[in-house]
This record gives sequence, structure tokens and C-alpha cells, in this order.
Amino acid sequence: MSITYEQALHGSPSDKGEYVKSLRFMHRNLERVLREVERHMIPGAGLSLTVVVGPAGVGKTTFAALQTEALLKLYEVEIRENPGVIPVVLNSIDAADGKEMNWQLFYQHLLDDLHTLAPEIPTQPGNGRRLGDIVKGYRFAFEEALRNRKTRNLLLDEAVHLTDSKSNPLQYGNLLKSICNRGGTNLLLLGAYGSEMLVRASGQIARRIGVVHFPRYYDNQDDFDAFTQFIKGLAEHFPLPFEVDLGKYVEKLFDAHLGIPGYAVKTLVRAVIACAYDGCNSWKDEYVWNSLPSEAEYETIAAETLEGEQNIKPYLTSPHPVAYPSQAEILARLAAARARRSGDGSGGLRR
Repeated sequence: MSITYEQALHGSPSDKGEYVKSLRFMHRNLERVLREVERHMIPGAGLSLTVVVGPAGVGKTTFAALQTEALLKLYEVEIRENPGVIPVVLNSIDAADGKEMNWQLFYQHLLDDLHTLAPEIPTQPGNGRRLGDIVKGYRFAFEEALRNRKTRNLLLDEAVHLTDSKSNPLQYGNLLKSICNRGGTNLLLLGAYGSEMLVRASGQIARRIGVVHFPRYYDNQDDFDAFTQFIKGLAEHFPLPFEVDLGKYVEKLFDAHLGIPGYAVKTLVRAVIACAYDGCNSWKDEYVWNSLPSEAEYETIAAETLEGEQNIKPYLTSPHPVAYPSQAEILARLAAARARRSGDGSGGLRR
């Protein structure tokens, strides 16, 4: 349950931390992504599936919450007239157990969000029942619930768990295709780098999907200024009995967090909690310095982010003509991929 500024101001250190963590601020890159996704979701744009991809901490979860709120406002009248409709659903995909997707659990969570009882299907294979038949029954129940609840927008966070799994791409490809085949339904997926590989699930998905990059702020003056504005705006809402000027820390926060705003917020949450535990009436440098990432953490996040930025480039559209590979090159790649699969037995979309 969210708390107010006054409650956080007079509350415990953890209350203050939770309040800062719950704050949602619009910033330049977030605004750009919202506009880009809106363009993809325009009726007639030819795209019913959009994937928003970016580094961890860039603000994808905040984007999902803002997008859900905006979509729900579009259906306020319909919801009042028919409380049984659920036009917008936001769900998070669980990590794959043992690197295999638990599809039964996946559909169960979606059915719960749609306030629909799960089908009366035996949950264990046997007596002629195959696991695929059980999952298919759940998928049919989910698709029926979408129709009954008149759901037009489905938002799924942590989409990278699909491409990171060992599940056959055709499994989630069929799911995405079945949703996209429903007229008037928009599917919006959000995930870390690697989620863009959903494009490769099948040709039918590839021609319907749009990949939107949610970038960090890069090392240039315009990006640094936008990051600075975000950090200073956040400090104005710290639930502390005194003002905090973060101006002297912005450059270090920018460098230590690679210009990733949400990642920097986690550090500042720890700093606010540390200050509250001390019961101080003034801000100390040590609150920020002791909350910064360790060297090992920084190197891990930096390597993952930089690699992701390189890997996503082939999945993005370009304002300039693209030099596509020749058919001979594609045939050579297919042959090499078949050779690798026969050698390691991999079934998923591995990076």
C-alpha cells in the first residue's frame, strides 16, 4: 500500500525508502518511448505486437505503470457501464524453472488477472494426457477469457524470460500469434536486452512485431543535462525535514550508474534510508558514497549494458537505407545454426 509524503516524512527509515522508490517522474527518454509506443499502437499501423527493450533500471516498469494508467483512462466510461470488462491487463512473466517455461503457471497467473477460474484440467500428464494437451487447454481458456473480458491491451513485463528459456520458440510464438490474430488487441512486452530476440520466434511474428529501444542517457551534454534534471527533481521530494541538494553528486551518479536513471534511484533510496537511520538533520556526503555500486557490480552492469546495446542494433529500424545480407549469406547462417543445434541440442533462442 502506498503512503503519502507526510506519512513518509514522519515514518520509519523504511517508510522513507519505500516512498522514494514509489515515486514516478517523467523524463526525456521516458517521454520519447511513450510517444514511440503510441505510434506503434495506432490502429492501422500494421503492428499488434510491440517490445520495449532496455537495460535494467532504465525505467521499463515505470513505463508499464504509466502506460497502463493511460490506457485505463481511455476505457473509463466502458468500465463504469460494464464493470465486468477488463480492457487492460498488466502481468509479469516468471523466470523459467530449470530454464523451461512453466506454461501452466503462466496462463494461471493471466487467468487470475482476468478474474477467470482455471479450466478443470488434470494438472499432471498420464492416462493418455500429454503435457502439451494440458497447456493447450489452459491457453484456450485464456483466449476465451480475453474475449469475455473484452481485453484489448495486454502488457507483459520481464519478456526476456521467454527468450532466456530453453522452451521451443514455437511455443511462445504460437501464444503471441494467437493474441495478435485477435482483431483490435495490442500486445506490449517489456524486457531487458535479449527480449528483442522474440522477432526470431517465427516469420509471422517478425512481420508483426515492432522493437522500441529504451536507452540510457549517454555521455554527451544533452543527455547529462536531462539526467541532472531528473536527479534534482527527485531530490525535491525526499521525505526528509530539510532540503537536499544533489548537484555536487550528479556527475558521480551519472558515471557510476551509466546514465541509467532507475539504477541511480536505487542508490539514492539507500542514501535516504541511511540518513533516516542516523536521525540526522543535515545531509552528509557519506550517505551517497556508501550507497554507490561496488566496482564488481559496476563492471557487471556495464558489460551487460554495453553488450546489449550492440546486440539490439540489427532489430531496430533505421532512418537510413539498410544493407541487408544476401540470400547466400542467410543460407550460410542457417547451415551454421543447424550445425550448432545438432552439436548442443539447444532448442531455445540462445544469445
